Amino acid sequence: MIKAFRTDAHPPGERTEYWVEAVRQAATRFEIRPRDDTALCGSLWAASVGEIHVGHVDAGPQRMARTRTIISEESDAPLLLSLQEAGSSVVAQGGRETLLTSGYLAVFDARRPFLRDFPGRFRQNVAAVPFQILDVPGSYLAKLIGQVYPPTHYIGGILSSFVSRLAAAAESGDCLPGAERHLQWGLTDVLVALAAHKGRLHRDVTPTAAETQRLLVRDYITAHLHRRDLSPATIAAAHRMSVRYLHKLFQDEDMSVSRWINHKRLEACREDLARPAAAGSTVGEIARRWGFVSPAHFSRSFRAAYGLSPGEWRRTASDRPPERA
Repeated sequence: MIKAFRTDAHPPGERTEYWVEAVRQAATRFEIRPRDDTALCGSLWAASVGEIHVGHVDAGPQRMARTRTIISEESDAPLLLSLQEAGSSVVAQGGRETLLTSGYLAVFDARRPFLRDFPGRFRQNVAAVPFQILDVPGSYLAKLIGQVYPPTHYIGGILSSFVSRLAAAAESGDCLPGAERHLQWGLTDVLVALAAHKGRLHRDVTPTAAETQRLLVRDYITAHLHRRDLSPATIAAAHRMSVRYLHKLFQDEDMSVSRWINHKRLEACREDLARPAAAGSTVGEIARRWGFVSPAHFSRSFRAAYGLSPGEWRRTASDRPPERA
């Protein structure tokens, strides 16, 4: 479903409040002000592709700020990809300030303050990506924040093209329900490739001992998700380390060990629920297959992560009638 917004349908005195809400629905919440005494003007549309929100903005001069006050009032701020189609803007985050011109892509962390200054009329495509669907170390992801990528960058250019084409497909309504999750994975895979590239850039290509251990632990978790006794204690024992050291390995990552286990289990269940080959399995059977003991806990965790119950997701993803209880 596409949501469309136009400021010219509202009196000048109401446009700023209306525009702030429109941008919030398309991406995330900002403090927005016009650059001069004129009222804000612009139009935008927004749509969802899987868990990613995409949109297109065509607007006049303005300043947008993601402030600490706004951030403190929200809990699910996304990673933002902003592709400048026309006009220019100044972007500032993480101590970096850069001019963004037509064809360039910028990456922002909406969990941290940043500024956008648009001196004139502009057009841009935007993608808001939930952090929980990005399977990449936080230390690598941090190297993308506040960065700008030209269309000639060999991975950044691919990501720019993906954002542009994904926005066009969403606007046209050509994204079929069964294809949305694959398009989502395509975008996140390119984003993860860019993060991995930046994470290794300007560093010794040999992983540190801690990085190697984290990779081994993640691989072990992925291979043993079906085990109901999978826990920090069993993982630590399998790798001949203490539980305390295991937690220390992940203390600077976006997810703790326990959250990582739950995240990977939920991902596996979500994929199975959408697979036609798993149509004969109940929701409870799929949950138990991937290590969940309590159906109630699984349902609560699934809804908290994806905004739908497991049964609702299955019907939405596969367009099948409700399954048996």
